[in-house]
Amino acid sequence: MFGSSMLMTVGHALDRAKEDGLVVRVNTGGEWITGRIVNSDGHGVAILESSGDLCVIRQDAVSCVRLPSQASGPHVPQQTEFVSPTPRPGGQP
Repeated sequence: MFGSSMLMTVGHALDRAKEDGLVVRVNTGGEWITGRIVNSDGHGVAILESSGDLCVIRQDAVSCVRLPSQASGPHVPQQTEFVSPTPRPGGQP
């Protein structure tokens, strides 16, 4: 995955995504937001979603940043891909 033992922080991941123009998924408050980083100043991050909505988040409220692998490219997942689990057979939760 990464070729060194460097420490990857949320801020570094957001900066990398902005510089490379990557589509990322950011988790804040248990909600996943998907889009491109249009600005980040160390205090907040602005994400442009595929719907055209702009989402501004405090950077310290981001608990996870998912970056695409180089091989997969900038895939923008649909909401159903990560929010609506399929029911299990037999009605088991």
